[in-house]
Amino acid sequence: THETRMRFTRREFWRGAWSAWLLFMIVLTGVLVVTGILQSGPPWGSAFSSVSLFLLYGIPLGGVVSILVMLAGSPLAWGLGRLLARTDHAAAHLLAFAGLGAAIGAAVAATAILGQPSAPHFVVVSAACALSVAGGWYWTFWRSQQERKPWGSNS
Repeated sequence: THETRMRFTRREFWRGAWSAWLLFMIVLTGVLVVTGILQSGPPWGSAFSSVSLFLLYGIPLGGVVSILVMLAGSPLAWGLGRLLARTDHAAAHLLAFAGLGAAIGAAVAATAILGQPSAPHFVVVSAACALSVAGGWYWTFWRSQQERKPWGSNS
């Protein structure tokens, strides 16, 4: 019906959550590589050693923390999705989920988990989370639209 056209099933919801997590891990890897390159040089060593060190610690730590954050934030995403179920405009959903991701990223960056984050660090974490949550929503939306098409339909 029109009232539930944009409502996700549980399977679609978890597809979006895990897609957001995977996208976050891809973004995190890129950020760690760039940070390792920018932080290299005396006294820290070569770019290879800095990047290796950042990835060695950043990927496992970021993976665990981001899974916990995803699980803790899932009820918020589920509630937001239910609030927006009657809204047909994909852009409204995309912006709302990007906002949720940015808010979650800001909350995580402000916690003691990361120590005292600098302003650029705060912005990067918030932006990575906004991109990831919006990307997870978009991937799920796109896949659900593809699954609802009749077989052999090219439109």
